[in-house]
Amino acid sequence: MDSVAHGQEDSGLIPTPHAFDIIGDVHGELPALQQLGRNLGYDVDAGWTHPDNRLLVFLGDLVDRGAHSLEVGELVRDLVAQRRAVCIMGNHEYNLVAYHLGVEGYGKPKHSNRATIAAINADTTGRWPAVLAFFRDLPIGIDLPDLRIIHACWHRQSVKDVAPQLRVTLPRAGVGADAMAWVEAHVTLRSPFTTTGLLSGLPGDTEDMDADVPHEVLIKGFEVPAKPFRDNDGKERDRVREVWWQTGTSDTYLMEKPQVFGHYWNVPPVEGDFAPPHPSGHPDLRDWGLKLVASGKIATSGQAAMTGEFACVDFNGVTRASKHLACVGALRWPEREMWWATAGKTAASGGNDD
Repeated sequence: MDSVAHGQEDSGLIPTPHAFDIIGDVHGELPALQQLGRNLGYDVDAGWTHPDNRLLVFLGDLVDRGAHSLEVGELVRDLVAQRRAVCIMGNHEYNLVAYHLGVEGYGKPKHSNRATIAAINADTTGRWPAVLAFFRDLPIGIDLPDLRIIHACWHRQSVKDVAPQLRVTLPRAGVGADAMAWVEAHVTLRSPFTTTGLLSGLPGDTEDMDADVPHEVLIKGFEVPAKPFRDNDGKERDRVREVWWQTGTSDTYLMEKPQVFGHYWNVPPVEGDFAPPHPSGHPDLRDWGLKLVASGKIATSGQAAMTGEFACVDFNGVTRASKHLACVGALRWPEREMWWATAGKTAASGGNDD
């Protein structure tokens, strides 16, 4: 721990005074999430307690594709209420809330959340409304002194565009604050929703669904033109999510400190890969993931040092490439360790829609 803190001080960043486990996209795969928790030392059968009182930080995309969207949503909601976890908004939470609030452009279910919406509409237990309300209020980004946390990307212009409506200016918690209060005090961008729809005044022409709406860019990624190709669902596409950690610059993205994110269908660290080399949904990414899964190089669980400044812990690449296994990953901070665990896949993967 001392060596990590020393390295952060050398970089000019203030080292984090608390220990977190930052968990990537779960997508309803509860068994894989539970296995990851056990590997990280949590007692998942006793309220996800940890002997070292570590804090969980979830990167969103808790739902869709796996069989346990409701259960995962309830688990994370309860952990947040019990002050054992913090969660930010992923595009799948955003899409569900936008659909149920009737946001323009979200009037129909997407391929990836159609089953979840059907389950919500068929709910006779009354459990889903509280989960949707929890999703509605999730913040978008957390900016710690030595780490940025977001679902997709810190696109500089988009952050500037939404700042008047979404920027949080709470007093920063001191080193003496508990981990939960300290992280909450570093929430930088709040939810774009009210109880009835999107916040008034948010920039972006939502009538033009081909336009890049700033707050959606932060949650879903920035799209750029591409040579036409067929995605995983056979749909013809001519735009892809930018592989910003390779092609971005400090003029277009906030890149002054380490960042952890999900969203991009990565696999656990193999041969130095800490963020996927191709855009999500593109055949090159699909082939890359299939090759690595088939090679047997990816262990069913493990850990590896984070060597770069970017960590994508969405290990849904394994889930989508494997017939039988689901994978959930985490970044342990400030230790800079990437962790992952697998369990039996609980449902067939859904589509590639945002």
